[in-house]
Amino acid sequence: MKTIKNYLLLIGLCLIVGSSCTSNFEEINKNPNQPEYGEINPANLLQVLTMNASDRWLIHTYTLNGELIQYTVSGTSNNAYHRFVIPNTTTAGSWNWYARMAATADEMERLAIKRGDVNCEAIAITLKVMFMSNLTDCFGDVPYSEAFGNINGTKINKPKFDKQRDIYEKLYEQLEYANTLYNTDAAFDSSRDLLYNGDISKWRKFNNSLYLRLLMRLSNRDKEFAVSKKIQEIYLNRTKYPVFESNDDNATLHFDEVEPFVNYYGSYTQAAFGSSSRKACATMIKMMLGPGDPRLPIYYTQSGGAWEGRVSGLPNAELETEGKIAYLNYETLGRYQSPVSFMKYDEVMFIFCEAIWRGWIPGGETLGEQYYLDGIKSSIAYWSSIDPAGTDITELTINRFLNKSPYSHELETIMNQKYIALFWTGYEAWHEYRRTGFPSLPIGAATSNDHILPRRFCYPDNTSITNPDNYAEACARLQKDYYGGDDMKTPVWWGKNAIERGIE
Repeated sequence: MKTIKNYLLLIGLCLIVGSSCTSNFEEINKNPNQPEYGEINPANLLQVLTMNASDRWLIHTYTLNGELIQYTVSGTSNNAYHRFVIPNTTTAGSWNWYARMAATADEMERLAIKRGDVNCEAIAITLKVMFMSNLTDCFGDVPYSEAFGNINGTKINKPKFDKQRDIYEKLYEQLEYANTLYNTDAAFDSSRDLLYNGDISKWRKFNNSLYLRLLMRLSNRDKEFAVSKKIQEIYLNRTKYPVFESNDDNATLHFDEVEPFVNYYGSYTQAAFGSSSRKACATMIKMMLGPGDPRLPIYYTQSGGAWEGRVSGLPNAELETEGKIAYLNYETLGRYQSPVSFMKYDEVMFIFCEAIWRGWIPGGETLGEQYYLDGIKSSIAYWSSIDPAGTDITELTINRFLNKSPYSHELETIMNQKYIALFWTGYEAWHEYRRTGFPSLPIGAATSNDHILPRRFCYPDNTSITNPDNYAEACARLQKDYYGGDDMKTPVWWGKNAIERGIE
């Protein structure tokens, strides 16, 4: 349980960080009128980063990812997100948050270097990469090399937008370096580590599992980046590159019931969270109900005595609005102590399964099937472990489900199950859909964006005012290199649609 003292400390740190890390890259600079960051222990910033990251991770999961990727279908408004009517102010929130969190992680890294704290330095790098990878995955080309305020002592107020391929090259370098820094023998202030309680070996596993995630993100660019060789190297050398080995290693934040260390949606009512808001999408209900997926009643709550979902993207007149539509399970997802995951073991299993399918690592179809089954089983085990209803999922139930969801050595089969496992994990399912085109999602007749599921978010409107030259250059590159504009139809560089358009 967190004490009032910790609560006040957290508020104080948030105010300090908030005063220096504002909502836009071009504004993220030190204020000479504020206390120097050197007065703060970098471990204290870790506590702030973890709590703030969990809040916004949940908000993006609930508000946008679920609607984009057909986990949920919200109300009947003509501006509903499931119809791809997404205001710039909404997507700008993702830009602002990732920028602010990355800037805080960058400052934590600088503080750690000054103090010679290699573990805090490594953790800061891992978190910064997680934030920056999501920023570029959502928007494409973004500020990176000049993003954090100053270069060699020169203040940068209007940072350039780096190409996504260049950003990924730097992200890989950062993760490679962080892996060498983690040191279980070095001192580390574990009192501020809300994620792993000071277990540096688990942080290192998180770093390298994140590395695998981002390597697979460039599966369509293997000829240029040789990501297959790096995935193989990590796979064959777990001593040098330890990764998640079980659900015990998950990057999951487990809350208690005392503020401020609570789930962001804890103060919501069941109606506000699910039954009157986020309805289950028919796509997910169909995928899970048919084979008898035991996670279905953990993800959603049945309504009206039947498992029914609402079809995404339909006109209001055609939406199912009766009380029989299932909705998000508040007891599992929205209570004060409901956990949030940045990455889990099941994702690593599906990455290895896909790598075998692509012929990137040895093992053949038999081992590929084993990773596929382990991915599903570990996902079921995780959700069963946090289910407040204590649902008894027997081996017989699991085996019946697996028999109806067999491995077929096809990418679609792998990605369909990965899609179900990535439920409630930030924007990951949206990223994976844009990378592979799976699962096959029906696009409703009332959707905007020319009936194209968004391939990126538009840059925040105020960027054209606060950083006009670099914004104009980024938009010109969208037109020249991506054959599009600053809209939600233009693909990101690593996306499946970019390859289909012949974008280099």
